[in-house]
Amino acid sequence: MATISDDEWGVIERLLPEGWEAAARDCGAFRRARYMTEPRSLLRLLLFHAVNGTGLRETVAQAKASGLADMSQVALLKRLRSSGDWLAWIAQRLAQNLGGPPRLPEQLRPRAVDSTTVQGPGSRGIDWRIHYVMDLLSLNCTGFEVTDVHGGERLERTPMMAGDVLLADRNYLRATGVAAARKADAHVVIRMRWTHPALLDKKGGRFDLMAKLRRWKVGRVGAWSVSLPQKGGEPISARVIALRLPAPLADKACARAEKQSRKKGKVPDPRSLVAAQFVLLFTTLPDEVLGASDVLELYRCRWQIELAFKRMKQLLQLGNLPHQDRVVARTWIMAKLVVALLLETLVRNARTLSPWGYRLSTA
Repeated sequence: MATISDDEWGVIERLLPEGWEAAARDCGAFRRARYMTEPRSLLRLLLFHAVNGTGLRETVAQAKASGLADMSQVALLKRLRSSGDWLAWIAQRLAQNLGGPPRLPEQLRPRAVDSTTVQGPGSRGIDWRIHYVMDLLSLNCTGFEVTDVHGGERLERTPMMAGDVLLADRNYLRATGVAAARKADAHVVIRMRWTHPALLDKKGGRFDLMAKLRRWKVGRVGAWSVSLPQKGGEPISARVIALRLPAPLADKACARAEKQSRKKGKVPDPRSLVAAQFVLLFTTLPDEVLGASDVLELYRCRWQIELAFKRMKQLLQLGNLPHQDRVVARTWIMAKLVVALLLETLVRNARTLSPWGYRLSTA
């Protein structure tokens, strides 16, 4: 491989986790020195392919012209097929390093949980789903997982620790996920639908949320103690919190609900139009830990993870998958995530360590 002068690859290497080169051999990504003599050359090529936004033919041509590597499309394809686990290893450790020191169990650690989808060329549906966790205190990624279309949005796939407060959207309100959080001494704050899982009131009867919402006034925060039944275990103690939206926002929400129903060829359910006028939350946080109004304020922070997905999809073109081979596609996605995490590491270091954002070499 030709030497490229005056580039900034050394900066990237200083951001990588310790042991990343040895991991290339342990994970089976680098078995023998053919076309390239060391793991760093392979990583450069993989990241180049991920951010270049082109197919195999264009990548090998540009890599040869720039002196990065001289190999065939088939050789690059083989390395993409064998490097997914290595890139996942790097990404996981970058995410762990961004997480910061653990907080005390009695302190709240708000973490936004969500997922985004990736579609392949010519696909008419979802091919991959990226499950992403963001620490809302540092705005850094603290965990992720890449699954195929069958990997549903579930809290139980999220790494948790005592003191975590997981903020999630409507799809995450399931008894198994909430139970997993409570088992880890973590709490949840989850957006609700009116078609939420069955809840019990204080007396053990059915909790009728819609009956409570119909006469609720704007500006008044509602909070009711409930319990969430689970199979093979005791019901989980929780609260339902509601806030009615002001008329202009409520009208827009109702219009969106009606539009979604028409797209599906259905008549809007009156209960959907009532629920659209509210922010409805399910939380396991006790009132003595965080009041209802404070829970609502906390949930407003969740939009940060939406911005992170938007940044990854738009700036890094994460949504434009150039491969149909599922193994190669996973490697490409992992390479994109490594680039995203390296960017987050560089920005965080620039804010907290020094203006240049990376460790200086002692050589």
